Amino acid sequence: MYNLLYNKPQKLMLLAGCSTVCTTVAEAAKMWNLIVLCYGASSPALSDRSRFPTLFRTHPSATVHNPTRIKLMEKFGWSRVAILQQAEEVFISTVEDLENRCKEAGIEIVTRQSFLSDPTDAVRNLRRQDARIIVGLFYVVAARRVLCEMYKQNLYGRAYVWFFIGWYEDNWYEVNLENENISCTKEQMKVAAEGHLTTEALMWNQNNRKTISGMTSEDFRKRLNEALMSEGYDISHKRYPEGYQEAPLAYDAVWSVALAFNKTMERLKWRKRSLKDFTYTDKEIADEIYAAMNSTQFLGVS
Repeated sequence: MYNLLYNKPQKLMLLAGCSTVCTTVAEAAKMWNLIVLCYGASSPALSDRSRFPTLFRTHPSATVHNPTRIKLMEKFGWSRVAILQQAEEVFISTVEDLENRCKEAGIEIVTRQSFLSDPTDAVRNLRRQDARIIVGLFYVVAARRVLCEMYKQNLYGRAYVWFFIGWYEDNWYEVNLENENISCTKEQMKVAAEGHLTTEALMWNQNNRKTISGMTSEDFRKRLNEALMSEGYDISHKRYPEGYQEAPLAYDAVWSVALAFNKTMERLKWRKRSLKDFTYTDKEIADEIYAAMNSTQFLGVS
């Protein structure tokens, strides 16, 4: 980030991806009067305006999954659940929201286990606590480690229900096993993953109306798939790269930037100023960019 900021050309805004990156960048960006726009960050903590005064995002907060999780628990009559989470702020703040919702719904949380990168002890503790309904919140690399440990500890099958996050790629449990030193086979991973539930926010616009780009969301999906196939991805077998789910959010983020800059340029004309005048100490233009981004509305592919 420092390299970007202190080398030409002058930056007007920062785009960031996942929650971990976005949190760090957005917390610092206010010092340079810069707006940050995130397209892959779901951390509920990012909604705190006092901590992130210049942050916008196209990605919904991870707490949107929790009402669905509660509804499923109520539907099947599950009144005792366990939580396994990676020690990242995005998951910690999601769990806090989930705990509050469980309390309101009269669902008991029997244990909450946390891990940094190695989930072995945490999964063993779940077994000791006789956890049966388990909500898992972790990034996909950690998910593969958890799944392998589930297999070893026999925490799978008809007596167990696992909730995972829905934005992992489709075949997440059988890729990169050797590179990541996962000691389970593809077949074992498949067996352990069988029957898990996932929740996901809707990433794609569900109606087939033309969006601001002149494309419908289906048109965009076709263009994206063609571009990926030309890069050698096997889309025919639903082998999508990581980040595929967030593609419409990233695309709409770029449209947001363009529309906000257009609006800012119009407003600055009246002051005989331009975006090219912006420096990191220029609060006036920064406020104009913020106001433009804050009032940008359009129909996108997400």
